[in-house]
Amino acid sequence: MAEVDDADTYEAFVLGSAVHSQRWLTPARAFIRDNRDVLGMRPVWIFSVGMPAALRGPWKRLVTKEIPVIERDLPAGLAYRGHRLFSGVLTPAQLPRTDRIFFRVVGGRFGDYRDWDAIDAWTAEIAAELTHG
Repeated sequence: MAEVDDADTYEAFVLGSAVHSQRWLTPARAFIRDNRDVLGMRPVWIFSVGMPAALRGPWKRLVTKEIPVIERDLPAGLAYRGHRLFSGVLTPAQLPRTDRIFFRVVGGRFGDYRDWDAIDAWTAEIAAELTHG
């Protein structure tokens, strides 16, 4: 999003951000705020990258409750056609020591949890909607 010089030149948007503490990163939220008028006139899909696949047990069941929290924190007025929460990559080096310990205590597992089939299927849905919609 930081490389978009003129949002008005795009016909559609697929916007995404990593999620930390159940919210998009500041630059992604700022892009939405700064381009709200253009985004309101175009089809928009959003995605979030968190770590739902890295969790186990009762923590994994809480993941479905994270999506509405993420959506409520987005800048007001963003109309979007769909939102997906995907898992990403998490290594121990990405977290401070206390967070690494907590993550492991709650049953979290470090690793690459990207589901390329799910990502490809979602992007194919978007492409089909744009070409036939």
